[in-house]
Amino acid sequence: MKTDLSSDKYYFEARPKDRIGRALFLISVSLTLFGGGVLLFIVFVSVISISGRAFSSPLMGDFELVEMGCAVAIFSFLPLCHLKNGNVIVDFFSSGFPLWVRKLLDASSCLLFGVVASFFTWRMTLGAGDMFRYNEQTMLLKLPVWLAFVPGIFSFFILALVCFYTFFVSIKAFNTSIRD
Repeated sequence: MKTDLSSDKYYFEARPKDRIGRALFLISVSLTLFGGGVLLFIVFVSVISISGRAFSSPLMGDFELVEMGCAVAIFSFLPLCHLKNGNVIVDFFSSGFPLWVRKLLDASSCLLFGVVASFFTWRMTLGAGDMFRYNEQTMLLKLPVWLAFVPGIFSFFILALVCFYTFFVSIKAFNTSIRD
């Protein structure tokens, strides 16, 4: 399984070479495009609302749409960010470590992040169920709050899968670095 997750090439040229990695990559790219579309919608809503203020008629509840949209967009970007090693890494102390130690730390962080993403998926699922059961709505637009949870739950689920995938890729790199 040849995988180059840290290449500076274009996303589609640097995608993983194995079947599972490619599937996770395509799902992650699709989620990112969805998140970008949500951000464009937020920009459109903001422009319309700000323009409307000039005529004393801003959009009612625009901040509700913006806050829900921002959460959905941010969650949508997480899987591809992790798959491309785009998370911020503070390697001030570890840069002097041997390669095998850094690979072990990378693998450990992927596993820990996968556990955290799985926990968030579980808790957000329970939270969405509560929001649905109690018919929680936004204050002005009366939108069901659980609607924003659905893409977030899916994004965190895919993030957990990506984290566990990168953990196994990192373990392979760790085993290769020990042999060298």
